[in-house]
Amino acid sequence: MVRSLSVALLSLFFVLRPSVAQVEEIQTGQDQAVSAKPAGTENSAAEILRNFRTLRVETGTWLAKPEMCEGALQSYKEIETWDLTIVRKGADVVLKVDHQPGWFYYQYSMVHPQTGVVLASGNVTAWDGKTACGSVAKLVVERIKRARAIQPDRSQAKPPKNEQPKKD
Repeated sequence: MVRSLSVALLSLFFVLRPSVAQVEEIQTGQDQAVSAKPAGTENSAAEILRNFRTLRVETGTWLAKPEMCEGALQSYKEIETWDLTIVRKGADVVLKVDHQPGWFYYQYSMVHPQTGVVLASGNVTAWDGKTACGSVAKLVVERIKRARAIQPDRSQAKPPKNEQPKKD
């Protein structure tokens, strides 16, 4: 009985195993799909971070609702300075926040959905969703800030203190 069962399992293994030609065909098809992008459409993460205008927040946990993360992001003056809009549908960039049940870990990722480029990702440790949203917002704003340099307003700039007016 055991012998007939092992013979049946071995024959099933050899029947279901793909041949070398099938494996090569699958790999060639994958290579073609990757190289099928038109030239000049590749966007770097820094370029996307500099140019995107809308952001959508999605959460996979009831501990961190989208409204919490949206509010945490809007508390940063850079969001207004960069002219970013937080929307509910059809955004240039999607920020996803999720929670590991039973732990204090919150994972986040910011992705450009049209290209699939991951712009930022990581995890934060927090006691609750509100704190996690604040930490994620801080990290996301810092990531965008590296790509978009905030230009100081030159009209209100004061002259350096070490320069003194000349006396004639």
